[in-house]
Amino acid sequence: MPECAWHPGVEANVSCPECGRYMCPKDMVVSPVGYKCKECGRAKITKGGVKPRQLALGAAYGLVAAVVAAPLARFVPFFFLGLLLYGGVVGEATRRGGGGHRTWHFAAIAAVCALAGALSVGLYLQVGLLSLLPLVGPVAAAVYVTSASWFA
Repeated sequence: MPECAWHPGVEANVSCPECGRYMCPKDMVVSPVGYKCKECGRAKITKGGVKPRQLALGAAYGLVAAVVAAPLARFVPFFFLGLLLYGGVVGEATRRGGGGHRTWHFAAIAAVCALAGALSVGLYLQVGLLSLLPLVGPVAAAVYVTSASWFA
């Protein structure tokens, strides 16, 4: 009979699905996919469920969408509406690039991407940087990402 990886001499019948170490009931952590050892279970809890690869993909998709959509936002008849649409496009691209997550991580990434894309093509030169209107695009991107069903 295998022994617990943390308590030598204690019999264990269950192994962790991630690392394969055997564990006794004292070391089991409940997860959505079953029981994990205390180290693998703790690692998933502290990460918050968002992987670095998903963050990088979300940022890449958001930046591409921002650079492509920012020049098009100038041609929308009402400038305010163009910024709202621009923020929604960047937010959706960031969310999809990150695997569909709607966390604050991706909201912040979407807002930064929307701001960077708009500044890179001079979208805000029409209104001036001192106005609050330039914040509409990044705010719309962040709200779009965190809203669960507002725009679905």
